[in-house]
Amino acid sequence: MKTSLLFITLFISAIGYSQGGFNVRTGPVPQGLAWGQTDQAAIDFFTNLTSKPKKILTAADIQGTPYFTEEFKLAKVFYGGRFEDGKEIYIRHNAYSDELEMATSPYQYASEQILLKTKEVFCELDGITFKLLPYISKTSGNPEIGYLQTIFEGEHYNVYLNQTKVFMKQQAARTSLERSFPPRFVDSQIYYYSKDGETPKYLNTSKGSLKKLFKDKAQAKELLKSKGSQTELLQLIFSTLDRK
Repeated sequence: MKTSLLFITLFISAIGYSQGGFNVRTGPVPQGLAWGQTDQAAIDFFTNLTSKPKKILTAADIQGTPYFTEEFKLAKVFYGGRFEDGKEIYIRHNAYSDELEMATSPYQYASEQILLKTKEVFCELDGITFKLLPYISKTSGNPEIGYLQTIFEGEHYNVYLNQTKVFMKQQAARTSLERSFPPRFVDSQIYYYSKDGETPKYLNTSKGSLKKLFKDKAQAKELLKSKGSQTELLQLIFSTLDRK
């Protein structure tokens, strides 16, 4: 009965978002796709969390890939903030199309299914939560919606990472002194932050900009001396800010 109710809820949610402003793409998937299970309820659950990818590139000579991590990894899918036991699947993030591709095996090379793009459905992948959220784009300055990775989540502050791949067309050398470039993917990693529930906005991660977030400049100076990755430094800084 619990699984049947979840199926009905997912079906209604998919209809609601397709009629709203989210431009959700849904479609049939091959039967039998589930989490190592064969019961029809599990198949229905998988089917109603998927849709067809919207961008497909097939050129063999493109430099790089649309993925930061090409392997499918075991993930937990949440609906409405709740995780259903036994509903684990394999997922990887397509950073070019900004879609979460789904698979039933970590050895799968390609996928024709993606996680349904709605704010009600999100996943935890390799310890990182991917959520479909609105944010103020650094590039355009306009509100956009995309997958943000949760880097820090506190009472007052949230910090996110937006990882994307930009496709650059082939560029021929105009003179013998210039280089030509093949078609390629270029990495883009931009941090965003939110205070007290506001829409996430661009976070400048230079030390000078981070220092401006503190009233106590001496404390900020000491924190910015900390060793570690960019993500670890941001977690330290915003956990300190969140306690004030």
